[in-house]
Amino acid sequence: MLNCSRILYQHVGNVVCSRRIGAMLIAILVPSLSVLPAIGQDDTAARSAPAAAALKSIFSTSAAPPRKTMGLLQRSFLDVAQRAEQKLEIAVVIDGTDSMETEIAGVKETIGLMIDDLRRGRVGEVGVALVVYRDVGSPSGPGEVLLDRFTSDVATLQQALDRLQPESGAPFFHELPDLGVQMALEQLPWSDDEATSRWLFLFGDAPPYAENFRSDEVPSARRAYATDLLVSLATRKRIQIHSVLCTSGDELDAVYRQAVGETRGFMNALSSGTGGLMLDLSYPDIRQAVVAAGQQPRYEYLEIEPITRQDLIAARDQSVDKPAESDPAAEEVRVAVLPHLPIRQISFDSGVPAVQVAASLQHKLENLPRLSVVSPYDIERQLRRVRAEGIREEQQMRALAAKLRVDYVVWGEVDPSGSPIVSTVYAGRVDDQIIQVSHVGDPSQLAHAILGAQTDDVRFASLQRSQPGMRPEAITDQLQRELADGAAASRDLQAALAAMQQAVGLLADDPRSTPLQQKAKIAAEAVLATEPRNGLAHWLLANIHFNSANRLLATGERDAAQAELASMKRSLGRAYVNRGQIDSLSLRGEVVADHAFLIDRDIPKAIEFYEQLTTNPAVSPSVRRRAHWVLTGIYSGDWNVDAGVVDATKARQHAIAILANWESSPEAQLLGKWLGWDPETDRSEHPFLPRSHGDLAALAMTVDTSS
Repeated sequence: MLNCSRILYQHVGNVVCSRRIGAMLIAILVPSLSVLPAIGQDDTAARSAPAAAALKSIFSTSAAPPRKTMGLLQRSFLDVAQRAEQKLEIAVVIDGTDSMETEIAGVKETIGLMIDDLRRGRVGEVGVALVVYRDVGSPSGPGEVLLDRFTSDVATLQQALDRLQPESGAPFFHELPDLGVQMALEQLPWSDDEATSRWLFLFGDAPPYAENFRSDEVPSARRAYATDLLVSLATRKRIQIHSVLCTSGDELDAVYRQAVGETRGFMNALSSGTGGLMLDLSYPDIRQAVVAAGQQPRYEYLEIEPITRQDLIAARDQSVDKPAESDPAAEEVRVAVLPHLPIRQISFDSGVPAVQVAASLQHKLENLPRLSVVSPYDIERQLRRVRAEGIREEQQMRALAAKLRVDYVVWGEVDPSGSPIVSTVYAGRVDDQIIQVSHVGDPSQLAHAILGAQTDDVRFASLQRSQPGMRPEAITDQLQRELADGAAASRDLQAALAAMQQAVGLLADDPRSTPLQQKAKIAAEAVLATEPRNGLAHWLLANIHFNSANRLLATGERDAAQAELASMKRSLGRAYVNRGQIDSLSLRGEVVADHAFLIDRDIPKAIEFYEQLTTNPAVSPSVRRRAHWVLTGIYSGDWNVDAGVVDATKARQHAIAILANWESSPEAQLLGKWLGWDPETDRSEHPFLPRSHGDLAALAMTVDTSS
């Protein structure tokens, strides 16, 4: 093997050094699943095998990194894999030099999984061919076709990969990706059938030689094919070139950074010129997101019929919230409850009294049947956007209401001494003040005062007296019942609610979720220290322990997850025993269903209870949404339920209900990702629901339920 210790390639005034040890190019796709774990600050793991992680995640409907993590990329790799009825040919082009040793090993391990993922839901075959390139000084030559036909046989592909052994990339850092691409385009037996999709994936960390480069010392080191020629050839054959810019080893970091602009330019030209995509792993944030996605476990899936926009429209028309045409004032109302602070001072810190007042109001309002309350997370996110747009302070609240698409805004102020609390209700886009009330004492009483106030706004005035399925005295009791008996416990419970309301707007993998839930846990435990029969505090703790167990299991901390599941069962059991102390009738029903499902493990009874929650107009929208979510999982075969329970039609119906009626919720966002919802076609392009809670359900069965 040629040793090229310090050979220089000087190009356009820049000296690029090179003990060349490899880069990689490939052609691939995949699906895996679940929400992503929080990304840590340590970049070591992200640098180990990012290309292999990409193979496991970027084509996964459940684990693919969000678009926002992909730099300037506005499309996902999933977007190019939506023609599932077509046959697919993939050219895998691999740099076989030393620095890619880890990546090559990763490809060998994951390529079978890639093919499995691509086959899911695809009628046409998936065939893969293999090409390796190096540089002119490599012992085995600059390039080789390792598998000269497109095959779907994993064993055949594995045999070809086993022949691939890393070699020296002499003489320079620059290599021959242009040769590898040309060999794949010209020497592989691409189909002429228009019903066949044709892809070439290029994974590499070094650019080709400049088109005008010449070396007297190494005359053979030169550009083989111009970029424009490769683009033209691929376009003529209707082949999309997708590029992944990888990293080099630490010893080549300095020279890699000098050349990365050239590499990026070459790959971008190939991808953009052929309608393909580029993934730039030279950016740490993108690299970390891809590696985190690649660490996700694999799941089984249930195939359902595609969901269309017409399905969502029909579901809205059949919603239990749809009012009779003769009573338009009885339709669902969307409300935003803001922290009771001046707009410039608005905070979302759960320890701030003004935030706790808003949390208490939100809790009371969102547990009434006709009220849909915007999550604090959405309010905070949209407020940041309003401020970033430079909107004048006096116009910010109106702009915020417009972005939130709400019917009413509840906003006010809290006296620093703790009383009185003043709340104002605005209609439309904060153009019309319809109610202003003040209250001294427990802020949970504000909801009753607000809904009972006199107003000419017919729709808002109907909210208290026209709650379907609830007697007026039941509404009054629910609104007026205090969250806790003592003042200190009430404040702690409001703080717990404030933290959890912000957390539930986030996906479980969001790094902001854990500290918020920890705050809620501390506050809820403080309530129970003085009021051990507070059912709402127990219910909050059950949710916190469940989320913690799910997160710990995803990171391999099985014993800790088991301990959290034991705590979850104890808290849920106590919430069930003390459910009569919970102020919300809807939450009481949810606790009963959760107990049957997670503690009694009586699946038929749990299904019965959850179905009742989804069809009862007296149940609040938030509880109905969560019931639809659990039923989607149960009917999909998740949670290790018996095969006789699985029903693709019912799973689809409950998924449609969420997408149709709660389109901005975290559940709808996750379903949209899993199902590959395409706003251009107005339908789901990857209609598969993952079974992601099997391990958690199995672990829960081992937990001692005694308290």
